[in-house]
Amino acid sequence: MARAGRPVGRAVAVLVLLGVLICLHVPAIPTDALYSAAIMLLTCGGAVVHGWRARTARGRGRRVWVTTTLGLACWAYAEVSVGIPAVATGTAPDRTLLANVLNLSAMVFTVVAMLSIPGAPRDRFARLKMLLDGVVAATALAGVVWMLILEPLIRVKGSSPAFIDLAYPVGATGVLAVGVVLLAGQPIRQWSAMTLITTGVTLLTVGLLVEIGGEITGDGWILPWALDAYVVAATLLALSALAPLPEDTERGWQAAGGGLLPYVPVGVLYLTASGYMLTGRALEPPVMWAMMVMTAGVLVRQFLALQSNARLTADLAAQRAKLVFEATHDALTALPNRAMLQRALAALPGATRAGDRPPPDGPPTLLMIDLDGFKSVNDTLGHAAGDQLLVVIAERIRSAIEPLGDVALPVRLGGDEFAVLLHSGGAPVAVELAQDLVLGIGTPMSLDGHPATVGASIGIAAHGRSDRMLHDADVALYEAKARGKGHYRLFDERLSAAVAARQSLEADLGGALGGGQLSLVYQPLVDLMAEEAPRCEALLRWDHPTRGRLAPDEFLTAAQHVGLLPALDRWVLGTAIAQVAAWRQTEPEFVVSVNASAAYLASGTLPRDVRRAMEKHDLPGSALIVEVTEGSLIVNLEAAAGLLRELRELGVRVALDDFGVGYSSLNYLRQLPVDVVKLDRSFTSELGTGPDAVILVDGVLDLAYRLGLETVAEGVETEEQASQLRDLGCRYGQGFYFGPPAPPAELPPRIAKVTAQPVNPGVAGPAGRRPEAAR
Repeated sequence: MARAGRPVGRAVAVLVLLGVLICLHVPAIPTDALYSAAIMLLTCGGAVVHGWRARTARGRGRRVWVTTTLGLACWAYAEVSVGIPAVATGTAPDRTLLANVLNLSAMVFTVVAMLSIPGAPRDRFARLKMLLDGVVAATALAGVVWMLILEPLIRVKGSSPAFIDLAYPVGATGVLAVGVVLLAGQPIRQWSAMTLITTGVTLLTVGLLVEIGGEITGDGWILPWALDAYVVAATLLALSALAPLPEDTERGWQAAGGGLLPYVPVGVLYLTASGYMLTGRALEPPVMWAMMVMTAGVLVRQFLALQSNARLTADLAAQRAKLVFEATHDALTALPNRAMLQRALAALPGATRAGDRPPPDGPPTLLMIDLDGFKSVNDTLGHAAGDQLLVVIAERIRSAIEPLGDVALPVRLGGDEFAVLLHSGGAPVAVELAQDLVLGIGTPMSLDGHPATVGASIGIAAHGRSDRMLHDADVALYEAKARGKGHYRLFDERLSAAVAARQSLEADLGGALGGGQLSLVYQPLVDLMAEEAPRCEALLRWDHPTRGRLAPDEFLTAAQHVGLLPALDRWVLGTAIAQVAAWRQTEPEFVVSVNASAAYLASGTLPRDVRRAMEKHDLPGSALIVEVTEGSLIVNLEAAAGLLRELRELGVRVALDDFGVGYSSLNYLRQLPVDVVKLDRSFTSELGTGPDAVILVDGVLDLAYRLGLETVAEGVETEEQASQLRDLGCRYGQGFYFGPPAPPAELPPRIAKVTAQPVNPGVAGPAGRRPEAAR
């Protein structure tokens, strides 16, 4: 109800005010009594409200409201001193000296209050503008007041008018100048206390000057308009206590939207002077001096405005240049960005288009660079370290291209991708730069005290065809990354066809898992001593709709690139465990081996997947062997070791596949929970070529025996190889000699005895020290 009544109350107040203002123009109504009653009510009420606001305010606000309270109190006393007799008799008496002094003091307090509200401009140009606007407004108003009030007043009162007679117009002129300047520099977004006070004071001084002018000319019709101004001014001043003071961000004086307001008195001065001279009167010295000072102020003010505009223009140009730089450069590394590269490619000369003869100094070339291992740094050291690494890489790229001068444009494409555009030089220069970049980027660095290393894969498009360089460099980069870390690749059309085929393969992989296109074949692992096959290895095959059956080597790289390796490995695991569960119905000790990729190990779900699959088919862990390679362990040896221990806790055995091809195989045997070692086929293929191969295989088998590990030889393809492995004490063999990979329906769980061949007596001795050789 209270909120609903506010609009009604405001409407009633406005109607009452309008009624009072209209009544002041009606001759039959006692004007002095009505005005005195209204002005006493407004000034006394305003003093009370401002006093209450001063009591509740703090800091700057209290100082403002105390000042306005004093000003309204002085005005109220002056009005009450003549208002009570006016209401009682209908005629207002002359003010006493004390009332006049307090009335003039009210002007002083209002000026102090107005100047206390806004904050002084921080910029020296703005401070000078405010001062000059004040000078212009004050001198223009002084000239107008002299011609319209002071000169006629002196003429009427004599050469020596009373002090009070001069004090009112002079004081009103000063107050009006201050009000005009403050109104010109305040943003009028809402009716704040500042705008109410300044507007009220301005109306008050205008009304005072109008009243004095009416008294001089003797025109009685002017007085009611002056009284209207007083009443409205008192109303605004009283209500200002209910309005908020400007916020700190709004307090600064700015000659923006109201910048022309101080020049209104200038126009009034010229109009008044023109009318003055049209009546045949000459301008007197005070007016001439006022016009001279005013003109000088205007000229200086305009000069400062020109200076400010020039500075603003320079600032805008600097900001525009900054915006252009930010639009074409990377914020982190300050390298040109992709937009800048595209502009540079579009601006290449026409000789680089397809079918044109390349320039004699070599066609333009684009190198696209992708960081290898950046995600690992980001994940382990944090994004701040990742940003620091990108800045370091940007500096290394700048250093690498510095000898080339303006020919090279370094670019950050986004994320961990960079590029270098060579405007000339062709493939030889690009290849040499790629080699330098691979070496430079791969140099170890320190990020906040933590060592870090990343590699670089680089794709090069050196044909100069600007319309295809981005695409072809990206194709070459794709192929370089397929080779592993630290490689670069030069684009050619054959490469484009190969990459297009691989990308098509990647697109088809999405439907392979859910489309029933995957299958498993199994290759037996033969016990060389018992001459039977109690184990087999599950191998993945993809029955592609158009390309036929594909081996893993033909699609695993594509699967890795699209992130499908964990899903494929999970499918192989589940399918192989289901198959061995079926075989174990007739062969309870049969075992299957499955391979786990680096991506599957990194996913961390391998032990959980194995446990769930074993529980589903009610199988013991001994029915499964998980094979891992050195490549899958090298990224995070400690984490991989933890996963393998979890597998062993489930009873699953772990085999280290392709043993012997890595530089740190012996270190893996010492640190990892491994049960089986599978010798790489490169060892087996050397058997039969000389005694050195036998000595090497014998040494590896002896090491495995001393560590308590089972051994499996891969790639057994001849009878001689099988015999030598048996004589050397190798427990298991796998290869085409024993049978190729076959579907489960074609692979009996146990393979018939393998016919043993005569053993070379020259190698029987060393094998005899192993228990396997005696079986």
